[in-house]
Amino acid sequence: MALLKYIKRLKYIDYMIKRKATGNPEHFANKNGLSKRAMTDVLNEMKELGFPIKYDRGRNTYYYDEAGEMVKNLFIKDGQVLSKEQIAKIGKDENLCFSEITVFELCENV
Repeated sequence: MALLKYIKRLKYIDYMIKRKATGNPEHFANKNGLSKRAMTDVLNEMKELGFPIKYDRGRNTYYYDEAGEMVKNLFIKDGQVLSKEQIAKIGKDENLCFSEITVFELCENV
């Protein structure tokens, strides 16, 4: 159950950051039932996972400095990832590489 609680917390944090409604770090931690240090740890983990989280001191809120979405599912069913044939229709499949953060990304050597 701890994993489910953690995922729900991440979804709520993501929701708050998207709306730029977090408040300062201490207020954001209180909204999530965490200490300021625990909240900092969660935000650092999210950054390690690729979330482009920044803090605006003028508005006292966290925000994303790039557009994007949090992955909705932890389990991807067969057929949800593009096949090589589908990729070939888009362009050269050797231009796409697997990534720890996204399913596909352009290879650096392209």
